[in-house]
Amino acid sequence: MKTELKPPQWLQISVILLFIWNLVGIFAFVYDLILDPNTLDEIRQNFRTNFPLWTKIVYGLAVGLGSLGTFGLFRLKSWSKGVLAISLLCVIIQMYHSMFIAGAIEIFGASIAILPAVVVILSLTLVWIAQLYGRKGWFI
Repeated sequence: MKTELKPPQWLQISVILLFIWNLVGIFAFVYDLILDPNTLDEIRQNFRTNFPLWTKIVYGLAVGLGSLGTFGLFRLKSWSKGVLAISLLCVIIQMYHSMFIAGAIEIFGASIAILPAVVVILSLTLVWIAQLYGRKGWFI
C-alpha cells in the first residue's frame, strides 16, 4: 500500500476553490457592512432591522475564520482544523438566526434557504477535509 505524503492534486484544487469561495464571502460581508439601507425596498430594510450587532460579528468571524482556515489547509497547517471548526459553528449560528429568528423563510419564502444550505454544506466539507488531512498525516 502506497502512503502519500501530501494530499492528492484534486483535493488541493478543491481547497483552492473553497478558499476563493470564502474570499467571496468576505466581499459579501464587507458589502453588507457598507450597504446604504436606503437603496433597499421597505421589506428588505425592515428585515435588516432583525439583525443585532452580534450577528454581524458572528458573520464576520464565519467568513474571516473560514478564509483563514482554508488558507491554512492549503499551507498544510494543523491549526486550520480548529479554525475551520469555529468558523462552522459561526456559520450555523448565523444561518440559524437569519433563517429562523430573523424570519427570512417567512418573509422571502423557502427558496431563500438554498444559499445558506450551500454555505453550511461547504463549511462542513472544509471541516471534513481538515479531519481527513489530520488522519492522513498531511499536515506539516
